[in-house]
Amino acid sequence: MITDKQDRCHFIGGSESHYIYMNYETATFKSWWKNKLEGVNEDSFSNLSMAVGTILEHDVIALYEQINGISGEKDKQMVKGIARANTDYIHGSKVSDVKVSKQAASWHKKGKVPLKYKRQLIHYLYVCDLDKASIIAYQCDEELKENPFLPLTEDKLYEIEVEVTEEEIRKHQQLIEYLEFCRDMGVYPS
Repeated sequence: MITDKQDRCHFIGGSESHYIYMNYETATFKSWWKNKLEGVNEDSFSNLSMAVGTILEHDVIALYEQINGISGEKDKQMVKGIARANTDYIHGSKVSDVKVSKQAASWHKKGKVPLKYKRQLIHYLYVCDLDKASIIAYQCDEELKENPFLPLTEDKLYEIEVEVTEEEIRKHQQLIEYLEFCRDMGVYPS
């Protein structure tokens, strides 16, 4: 994980990838872009659910590997131009992001994850030059939220394959390259 805030502020990370799809005229985008141009880090927003997810990430991966009899690469960091990736898990040509959520079972049942998570995976596929993506999701409940050190169980672990087309990756690349050009020129995108 790239943790040096000085380094992070100069790149577009996976969790920020939804910004590149925004209308560039919105106040949210303008504020985010201003910080990128100035090299300023915004305070990271965190809540109890996010903290639990961070605490459990490696345990979820360990359970996933145990169930599937595989071993992959954890916490790989890569940079491609202005884009950076701090991936949770890579096995072969597939990148997976770990989410601990009350919605995990619902995502699995629908076979679909929120768009911002798909865009995060598109970002990782672009940066890491991979071609498959998934969300490894663990179903969280209030008990686990209150005590994230409880043992994890197989029945609450889901993998949701996320189909990403070459066209989606190309579009992402174009947006990243355009924003990198704007950053280098010191201008707001239009």
